[in-house]
Amino acid sequence: MEITQLKVGMWVESFHGVGKVIGIDQQNNAVIIEHKDDHQLRAVECNELVDQPQLHTGCDRYY
Repeated sequence: MEITQLKVGMWVESFHGVGKVIGIDQQNNAVIIEHKDDHQLRAVECNELVDQPQLHTGCDRYY
């Protein structure tokens, strides 16, 4: 995904799983993700993120 598409609070998916964006690092083209299951924080490069339009703010599962 492009870093310009990302916002704090949105849900994203990577090979690490689903998590919420809690920070955006434009200089390093990365985001800080809090994983929904274990609440661990991880820095993930934007090219590792999968565009999942089914993930919406306020909903952490597919429908």
